[in-house]
Formats: sequence, structure tokens, C-alpha cells
Amino acid sequence: MKRRITRLSVLQTGKFLAIFYALLTLIMIPFFLLATLGDPSAAVLMVPMLLMYPVMGFIGGIIMAAFFNLTAKWAGGIEVEVESDPVEFAGPDDFQTVAD
Repeated sequence: MKRRITRLSVLQTGKFLAIFYALLTLIMIPFFLLATLGDPSAAVLMVPMLLMYPVMGFIGGIIMAAFFNLTAKWAGGIEVEVESDPVEFAGPDDFQTVAD
């Protein structure tokens, strides 16, 4: 089944990317510590950079989502193909009512 993404929530996209980049920062910390073992002053310079990574992810996410929304108005969005879930959900006819 084909669906079309025509709009992204600007703040939600920024929040998602801030969390995503924060998690990437956690992965990068051990490598930065290993790289700065010989020079402790370099480790002090790495801390602001690691803190700025999620902030820049948030700002970049907001800008990217805003540009996507603008472009999607002109181009019609991005077409994606999704599969239907084989599990059927219960409809209103599948429930029994209990008499008083």
C-alpha cells in the first residue's frame, strides 16, 4: 500500500533528532575519551562539543522539517510503501453488550 508523507511536525522532528543525537553522543564518548588520553586539555574541549551535538540536532531538525513542509507543498511529499498488519482489529460488531 502506497502512502504519501506530506507534512512533518516541526517541533516533534526537532525533539526526535535532539534525542537521537544525544544517544549518538553517548556512543561517541568512550572514543573521545580514548582519543584524549594523552592530552587532558583536549578532553575539556570535547565536553562542550558533545553537549552541543543534541542542541544542533534540535535546531537542524526544526530547519529540516520546515524546509520539508515547504518543499512538500510544491512536490507533493514523499511516497512510501507500507505493509498492512495481518492482525485484524475488533470492530464494533465484535463486542457483546451486557444487559442490566
